[in-house]
This record gives sequence, C-alpha cells and structure tokens, in this order.
Amino acid sequence: MRAALVIAAKDLRERLRDRSLFVLAIAAPFGLAAIFGQLIPSGGEAFHASYAYVDMDDSDVSAAFLNGPLTAIQEAGIADVAVVETIDAARAVIEAGDAAAAAVVPAGFGEAVIGGEAATIAIIGDTNAGLATDILRSVAEGYAAELEAVRLSVATVAAAEGGSLDPARLAELAAAAVATPSPIRVVDAEAELRQMPPTTFYAASMAIFFLFFTAQFGILSLLAERRQGTLPRLVAAPIPPWSIVAGKAIGSFILGIVAMAVLVTASTFLLGAEWGDPIGVTALVLAAVIAAMGITAMITTLARTEEQAGGWNAIVAVTLGILGGSFFNLSQAPELLSRLSFLTPHAWFLQGLDEMAAPSFTLVDLALPVAALLGIGVISGAIGLLRARDLVVAR
Repeated sequence: MRAALVIAAKDLRERLRDRSLFVLAIAAPFGLAAIFGQLIPSGGEAFHASYAYVDMDDSDVSAAFLNGPLTAIQEAGIADVAVVETIDAARAVIEAGDAAAAAVVPAGFGEAVIGGEAATIAIIGDTNAGLATDILRSVAEGYAAELEAVRLSVATVAAAEGGSLDPARLAELAAAAVATPSPIRVVDAEAELRQMPPTTFYAASMAIFFLFFTAQFGILSLLAERRQGTLPRLVAAPIPPWSIVAGKAIGSFILGIVAMAVLVTASTFLLGAEWGDPIGVTALVLAAVIAAMGITAMITTLARTEEQAGGWNAIVAVTLGILGGSFFNLSQAPELLSRLSFLTPHAWFLQGLDEMAAPSFTLVDLALPVAALLGIGVISGAIGLLRARDLVVAR
C-alpha cells in the first residue's frame, strides 16, 4: 500500500504543475455555472403587470368589473390598474410603456347585459406583452362568464314565473344570483417541490460534467508512463502490479474529491448555490467521483495512446452530459430521453440533489441515487482496473 501512495503522490505533484488541471477541474465548471446563472432566467421572479381601464358605459355592471376582478388582481399584487378616460388615452399609455394592456367597456354595455343582448369588453394589448395581455383577457372572460351565469339564472326564474318581470324584480333576482355561492370550489393544493434552485443546478451540472475530465488523469498517466518508458521501471521495481494501478486510482480519486469540494464551496459562497445537507452532499460527491473514475478507466484502457484515450473520454463525457441533463432540465425533456438519462451518473447525481431540496428530505432518500452511482462506478471500474492491470503486466 505504501508503494501505491508514493505513486499517487508523484502523480499529484505532476498534475499540480499542469495548469490545464485547474482549468478543467475548477475554472471552467465554475465559470460556466456563473455565466449560465446570469444568462438563463431562473423563473423565480413573480409576475406583475400594469393595466389601463376605460369605462365608456358608466353603469353598475361596468363598475362591478373594476371593483370586482380588476381590484382583486391589484390586491393580490398581480397587477396595477389605472383608470383612463378614452381609448386614445389607453393606447397612449400602452405605447409609452406605462401599461401592458387595457380593458375597454363600451357604451351601452350594462343595458345590453340586462336586456339579454350581445355585449363585449375590448382588450388592447402591447405586442411585446403577450402574457400580460392574455391574463387580462382571461380576467375579462371570467367576468363575462359570471355575467352569463347570472343572466341565465334570472331568465330561468322569469320563465318559471310566467314571462316578463318588472325591473325591481329583475334586480332582486340578479342580486340573489350574484350572492349564491358556486357549488364547485377550486382550492390550491401545494405539492412538495423536489427540485434544486436554478443556481444550484447550474453549479452541480457543470461540476459533474467536468468531473469526467478530471477523473481521467490518473489512469491516463499509465499510457503516458508507457510512452515515456518509465512503466517498465515501475514494473521492474519490487512492488506488485496492483500497487501501480492502485496508485493511479488513488490519484484520480483525490483529484476528483478536491475539485468537487472546491466547486461546492466556491459556488455556495460566490454564486449563492444551495447544495443541501452536508452529509448527503458528501455521499453524493464520493459516489459520483467513483462513477466517473470507473467509466473513464474503462474507456482509457480501451485506447492505445493518450491522444486516443483523451478523445474517446471527451466523446463519452459530452454524450453522457447531454443525455444526463447537464445542459438542460430533464423535466422538460421527452419521456424517452428522461428514461434513458438514468443510464448516466449525471442524472442520478442531479436527482440526489433534487431530493435534498425537498422540505421532508431524509438521508434515506439518497439511498437509490447513491447506490446507482456506486453501481455504475464499481461495474465499470472493475472492468477498467482489470484491463489496467493487464496493461501494466503486458507493458
């Protein structure tokens, strides 16, 4: 074991002199996480819009629209509503950017509603504020549906009472219809959110993606030793072949752990990432490093030269990163891609962090992601280490 540690220490000293290690292991993932966090919207900002309202009817029905739905969205903090006198004034407010859309109640609206005739509310919207316009249109449609329900109720009672009714009776029926509660209630049921914050996602996805480039250095040095002619000297030394392979693996493991620890710490304090429970993060990081080591060892030992191994590892790393969701959230991907993603360590690592984002998280929730990462690492690593031992013996 002492020989393996000596070999690992020698490899680490060589890698620390290589500036490309710092670029691939720390600078690149941290920089890309910071850039993505700035360029890609997080979706965490609350919606808010400004609307204009034009009442050309000046009736109780049009006033009810302002005092009812429009006031409700103001009190909910969804929008601000400003009353203007004319359509031209509403258009001017929209063109100036002071309002996203305007609702216009035409003259005769109230009489049309009471008389059972067609009545419309016009919506004027900014072409660059589609969402805000759609929301105002939905509010108007909801009010129109409520008016239609009241009108239908009044008409039903009028028909049952044998024909036309006097205005006082119609007003009484309308007030009763408005006061009658709906038989169907829609309530919000808040589901437990199992998804890490966007800043954490960018930091974690870049960390696991570049981990595959960091983890290859140890086993890749076997090919470098063979090219430089130093591998036969190691084999000739009074140490077993497994010590050489173990030393390379230990070097890769330490590089991976240190790189991930630096990224977790730096993204927490400099980017505001929220990784979660320290024990859970440690377990995920250890398992992810083992998975990355196993896959890169298996790929590297299939190559004949350093250049070939580096190229193959890069192809595998990029493919697994795309399939595993390192560049986009898999919740928005097709179902087939979401299923295939669980063949990759990336998806299991990110799922583990999603589990830790849940309020009811316990360490038991990480059992499956950690087991999957370890399984991938052990199976691929066993193949890679056996081939690496044969490479050392054959030299």
